[in-house]
Amino acid sequence: MTFSVRTRLTFWYVSLLTVSLVAFGLSSFYALSRVYITRIDEQIHSVAGMIAHTIVRPPGELRLPRNFDIIFERFFGIRTGGNYIQVLDASGRVAARSSTLESFELPVSDEALKGAAEGRTTYEIVKTFGTYPVRVVTVPVVVRAEGARELVAVVQVGSSLEGMEEIFHYMFYFFGFGIFASVAVASCVGWFLARKALKPVADITRMARRISAERLNERLNITGPEDEIGRLASTFNEMIARLERSFRQVKQFTEDASHELKTPLTVMKGEIEVALRGNPSEDEFKEVMLSTLEEIDRMSHIVKNLLTLARADFTGESGVKMALKPVRLDGIITERFEQLRKIAVTKGLGLEIKGSTPLIVEAEPLMLGQVVYNLIDNAVKYTPGGGTVEISLEREGGSAILIVKDTGIGIAPEDLPYIFDRFYRVDRARTREVGGAGLGLSICREIVESFGGLIEVASEPAKGSTFTVRLPLAARGGGDLRALKNNGVFPKVIL
Repeated sequence: MTFSVRTRLTFWYVSLLTVSLVAFGLSSFYALSRVYITRIDEQIHSVAGMIAHTIVRPPGELRLPRNFDIIFERFFGIRTGGNYIQVLDASGRVAARSSTLESFELPVSDEALKGAAEGRTTYEIVKTFGTYPVRVVTVPVVVRAEGARELVAVVQVGSSLEGMEEIFHYMFYFFGFGIFASVAVASCVGWFLARKALKPVADITRMARRISAERLNERLNITGPEDEIGRLASTFNEMIARLERSFRQVKQFTEDASHELKTPLTVMKGEIEVALRGNPSEDEFKEVMLSTLEEIDRMSHIVKNLLTLARADFTGESGVKMALKPVRLDGIITERFEQLRKIAVTKGLGLEIKGSTPLIVEAEPLMLGQVVYNLIDNAVKYTPGGGTVEISLEREGGSAILIVKDTGIGIAPEDLPYIFDRFYRVDRARTREVGGAGLGLSICREIVESFGGLIEVASEPAKGSTFTVRLPLAARGGGDLRALKNNGVFPKVIL
């Protein structure tokens, strides 16, 4: 059977209280009994000592008058009332008894007789005498005769423990009732306190059940101190916010990807259907094939970007790192520049390399080339005709700094924190017009960070954007091309 947290907390609380109260009661009983027994021992030992000094006369003669306890109390001031007194001779036979014993005898154990013979005082509790137990002290009476110690008599004084038994009897009922009442009250109070303490958890559970994939905009409205429950609610809200953001990104990507893939499929289907209905010439057939090829390339580009991100996720989760090697960053920049220069010229843009210091970085050539291509391609796409795109490469300490600066449409301040997020697109209409699915910059960040680098952006609307990539230089030769060539390590450009 599974119990609720409230029930378990109440049970633990009540159990701890019960154990504490029982331990306190037992400790109180033990301490009180020791105090009571100690006081009785002092009393009966005092009486036994005075009687022992009174009943013996030199040279070791034992003198015991009849009703000696009454005589001792009246004439010698020895308070014997309420005590059982018994005197034994040296052989262990009863020599005299107090009037309180009447015709009974105090039991004497072999251990007490043996102790008396050895001159030791013995304390015992006798439970076989009367209704209540009796505390008995056995005191040997020893005299010196001719330089030796001789046992003359043994004095036994007993006191009933009736008073202690009655006190403990009442205390037992008092403590029993008190513990039972305390446990009952503690159970009710503990249940109430546990319910009150766990009420925020119940509220969180109730609110969390209302939140679904369609209602991720809701949050747990828990007011109270920033304690464990408050931190739990805050953590839930943060988790829901991340889920909402992920769902929103996936939904946006699904819509965008569907639109991007639907358009080329529709174009291909329409052109092929038109071609199949008529009797196209060879040139018309080639034109249809070329148009279909362009649309296939467009879909391949989208799928390629998705696969790149999927691979980045896989390598990041499994801890597998790409095989890095020394790469000529300036050579890759030159190659990608040549690939995009015709597009820039056709659009009426000024595309130029302002500075390109020969630098070697540790990277994967194809991935690094994709970063450079994506940054330059984005700058060309989002810069209107008549604008400029500048590329520069310089060294700063142990890093290579790649800067791609354009005079394009820029990025709004509210969009800057999210442009490297997957599926995020600043202007959907503009993005569809120039092409893309909002994956390029996310891919760039994944690749740069896998190289141990950093990518940053600074932008103003209508003034342009500047993307800065920092990559660590190759360890050998500090990334200097001339040093690598002199060492014969890297004689050729790798693209």
